[in-house]
Amino acid sequence: MRQQAEGSASPEVLIVDLKNGNNVMKRPIKADSAIMHWNKQVIALKASGKTLQIFDLAQKSKLKSATMAEDVVYWKWFSETSLGLVTDTSVFHWNIFDPAQASPQKVFDRNQNLSGCQIINYRVSDDEKWMVVVGISQQNGRVVGSMQLYSRDRGISQSIEGHAAAFGTMRLEDAPADSKLFTFANRTATGAKLHIVEVDHQAPNPVFQKRAVDIYFPAEAANDFPVAMQVSSKYKVIYLVTKYGFIHLYDLETGTTIFMNRISSDTIFTTAPDSESSGIVGVNRKGQVLAVSVDDTTLIPYLLQNPENAELAYKLASRAGLPGADSLYQQRFDQLLSSGDYQSAAKTAANSPQGFLRTPQTIEKFKSVPQQQGQLSVILQYFGMLLDKGKLNEHETLELARPVLQQNRKHLLEKWLGESKLACSEQLGDLVRVHDANLAQQIYQQAGASQKVIAAMAESGNFDQILPYSRSVGYSPDFNGLLQHIVRVNPEKGAEFATAIAKEDINLIDVERTVDIFQSQGMVQQATAFLLDVLSANNPEQGHLQTRLLEMNLMNAPQVADAILGNEMFSHYDKPRVAQLCENAGLLTRALEHYEDPVSIKRCIVQSDKIPEEFLLNYFGRLTVDLALECLDEMLKVNIRQNLQAVINISKKYSDLFGPTRIIDLLEKYRTAEGLYFYLGGIVNITEDEEVTFKYIEAATKMGQLQEVERICRESNCK
Repeated sequence: MRQQAEGSASPEVLIVDLKNGNNVMKRPIKADSAIMHWNKQVIALKASGKTLQIFDLAQKSKLKSATMAEDVVYWKWFSETSLGLVTDTSVFHWNIFDPAQASPQKVFDRNQNLSGCQIINYRVSDDEKWMVVVGISQQNGRVVGSMQLYSRDRGISQSIEGHAAAFGTMRLEDAPADSKLFTFANRTATGAKLHIVEVDHQAPNPVFQKRAVDIYFPAEAANDFPVAMQVSSKYKVIYLVTKYGFIHLYDLETGTTIFMNRISSDTIFTTAPDSESSGIVGVNRKGQVLAVSVDDTTLIPYLLQNPENAELAYKLASRAGLPGADSLYQQRFDQLLSSGDYQSAAKTAANSPQGFLRTPQTIEKFKSVPQQQGQLSVILQYFGMLLDKGKLNEHETLELARPVLQQNRKHLLEKWLGESKLACSEQLGDLVRVHDANLAQQIYQQAGASQKVIAAMAESGNFDQILPYSRSVGYSPDFNGLLQHIVRVNPEKGAEFATAIAKEDINLIDVERTVDIFQSQGMVQQATAFLLDVLSANNPEQGHLQTRLLEMNLMNAPQVADAILGNEMFSHYDKPRVAQLCENAGLLTRALEHYEDPVSIKRCIVQSDKIPEEFLLNYFGRLTVDLALECLDEMLKVNIRQNLQAVINISKKYSDLFGPTRIIDLLEKYRTAEGLYFYLGGIVNITEDEEVTFKYIEAATKMGQLQEVERICRESNCK
């Protein structure tokens, strides 16, 4: 931000993109203060002490604006979402991202002890139940610190003499939950102290013993005083910065001094926690940015240089997982184990730095300890401590799961899994699978064992989850092998699953093998449904599959095959093969539609009693004249009694095409006066062919139809 000299135009805010140095936004805004969000492209501007504006730089939009009733004398981001605003009389909070909070909301009034103070800090606990305002003032030649500690739940404030403050949490030994701590530092006319006290004590946690330790100031810094404080959540270490640029490190639990040194010859006027290193970052008057953090590899050896710090090193190594105290832990563990103090030994192993004592060997040692009557076994006590501490490793998880499952207490595994206390692995999933496929599926998923996940989904009947899961993790299982399993468990689901895969990508599944799977289980109906979906495009390259579909139905469900053929869905199958199967299945009309060789046609056509008359009449219209006459001849030859009527009807319809002479010759060949009589009777009235008339009279005479003979003789023009 840049502010112009007094008497010039309105102040101008210049926002610069530090990545490439380009001016990405330049606006004339009356602003005397600006603060950026910690990790978002959001900036808060304050003008004339009262006007507040919040901008989203990424979206180039204004988020909110407000005008306060009085000047804001101090402000800061105290959380990811909210600003803390301190005026001369009150403290406000403003959630920038909450649409319901249009303007800052008053939280509490300022105490009288802050009157006349320059406000230098405002801190809020992580749960936003405690706040502290920090101010300084000049009194009797020294800088006096004044603080107001406020409890939101109780709605009361406490005035404290102090220069810097911070909130933190600490899990005390054997405590089920963290203790909430407030630490502050002051320098009075008589000395300097660091105070650590508990706020909001909750049973059954042990009570935290308040600490008050001296802060050392060297002779050259007689007028020095604390200006900033941060608490490392990882190390549980207090970083205290003084005006003259000294850094002090204290243990949060005991207040023990860990380290002190000067890091700046100029005043450090602002600090912030460094989340990446769990340290502290500060800026001094020269604009230098300073960073202080703990060196994980050297802190414990440094503390152990002083034997008095052995216990501190022991606890700090466990708390932050720091190397350097392994021998100390190993020695203590061995001593406790040999003395029979198994509970303390278990606690030592559970809290060992970086878990170096959490080994299979340790587990075996605890498993070998005889269980005392009426007491929980040492190994289960050990696992209980590990679960309280956090997540088990793979070996620990397996060792705990076995007895839990043997005791039919599967619900405990479900609980721990929901709390992310177990290390999921294929081995754990395999162990659980025989007890609960659904639970095993969750474990396999967290372990990234995709093949086992899908197998568990199939086993538990969650077939509809398989394809979405496979897509989400980019895994292609052996779908045919999987289908074989599903078909055995649930045939209907198997058919749905196979169809779903084919619709997703036909290349994911071997269609022929899939049909084999269905047929091996006698599932013709499911195989048919699957193939009808797969073959719907009627592609030439799928002709063999079309043949297989028709073949299986002609052999097992002819009526289904008849319907498929009737719908004319396919055109690339093996027609001679299908024709033969149709004939075998008694579907003579379908057989005749497919046969082309005369021998096969004749073999079917002679069974006229099994063929619908309409089809038979139309079918002869498709044959050549010679083949048609050959078929009629075959029909009479094989079974004249059965086929005579059909031959007569066909002959009548195609008399002009075949020629009466050839039909008469055919009927006379078999000496069927009946056939001649009925055939010629159908055409005699519309022809003047003398031979037809004569043959009709002759046939009628043989049939004893003398009245018909008289009629024809009387009415016919033939001589």
